[in-house]
Amino acid sequence: MSDDTAIRWMELLPNLGAEEGEDWRAYRERGPVRSAAHLWCLLFGPNARLHLPNAKPGGSADRRDTFWPLDLGSPAGSPAFSWLAEDSDPIAWLNTESVAAQAHSNLSGDLSGPAPRIVGHVHDKAFAAEAARELALLPRSLAPLVEVLEPEALRAPDELLFRLERQLESWPAWTRQRFTLKPRFGSSGRGRVGGRDRVDRAAVRGALPRLADRGGAIFEPWLERVGDYSVSVLVPGPDEPDALPTILGSLEMWSTPSGVYRGHCGEVDSRGRVFSGDREDESLRADAAAVASRARSRGFFGPCGVDSFRYHEPSESGDTQIERMRGAVEFNARMTMGVVTIGLVRRALPLVREALALGPGDRRGFALTYHDAADDEWRSRLQAGLAPDAIVLDLATKNASADPRPVLVFSRDPETLRAARRAVFDC
Repeated sequence: MSDDTAIRWMELLPNLGAEEGEDWRAYRERGPVRSAAHLWCLLFGPNARLHLPNAKPGGSADRRDTFWPLDLGSPAGSPAFSWLAEDSDPIAWLNTESVAAQAHSNLSGDLSGPAPRIVGHVHDKAFAAEAARELALLPRSLAPLVEVLEPEALRAPDELLFRLERQLESWPAWTRQRFTLKPRFGSSGRGRVGGRDRVDRAAVRGALPRLADRGGAIFEPWLERVGDYSVSVLVPGPDEPDALPTILGSLEMWSTPSGVYRGHCGEVDSRGRVFSGDREDESLRADAAAVASRARSRGFFGPCGVDSFRYHEPSESGDTQIERMRGAVEFNARMTMGVVTIGLVRRALPLVREALALGPGDRRGFALTYHDAADDEWRSRLQAGLAPDAIVLDLATKNASADPRPVLVFSRDPETLRAARRAVFDC
């Protein structure tokens, strides 16, 4: 494959963070986003390359093998999932109108996957809220308190804030009148604003125009999260009308208290099946399949993720904490870091089977994570909390720069890995 002109390239358009505005801004400005895009590229076959339309004059593209980490051995000759080899059209992280136009003009092709209009509809957090309500995935104490706000309402601040003030006053005592307004299109907790006791405050008023421009907002109580979870699903295409959504895997997400993504962890068996290890894992997987089926009825297909979280709700007396699960917080109508994590675990599975004696009926813990580039000691602190035979794979690219250096970790005991995580990330 030395003659590039003879290669049928699979063009990847890494517009991670496109929910928040310009397609390529996050890739250019945020090291963790670039690292995530490079990891995504590793899931594909050797004919894949990252293509950045308009990133600079003439565009730029880097082959998958440019990013292949030394710790994964020789570059794989096939994709991590068979369905990633089915399409030669340009593939975007998130199908937006603008990236579809760029693919058509710069690559002379239409985007693989559903139309941006359909993606935009089900990627909206309003779709997830509607699905959670109709599928009874919201606790009864929380369901009446979650409200979807349209952009037009946010552009009439006096009327809106007066109404929200009255609603806040009627909330039950367990909410402590703590609230959040989060954008209907966004990720990792960015763009939201909140407070306590009063909605009509300068910070909230100032955020309303921005939230309106982002497609509206969700008004709901601020909850004390104790666990975040993600289920990755593949929704069949229109050429498979009788096929059902396939669960690719379920994971626990590592997030800071403010919702900033720090990685994924879970458990893998000898067949490469991935589970979160949570006591409600089977319910989470079933609920995600139900939400994905609703998205399919709206025209969506392809990889996606359904996020949920467990939270503490004080009892009426305030003396105890009740754990509840909030299902289908978000439906990510795109490739996700959960799918990337599962794919990379599959890449490393032969090594794990041998080094950690992973046989039928066994499970091993794993985590994909990275930290700020400025902290060059966090990996050694993480490894210090693991058993001597733990596997720590450096997934930094061959031409590693100042971007965060991700690692994929495997441990015989999943709980040991979770404890090491908490010692480093405090989450």
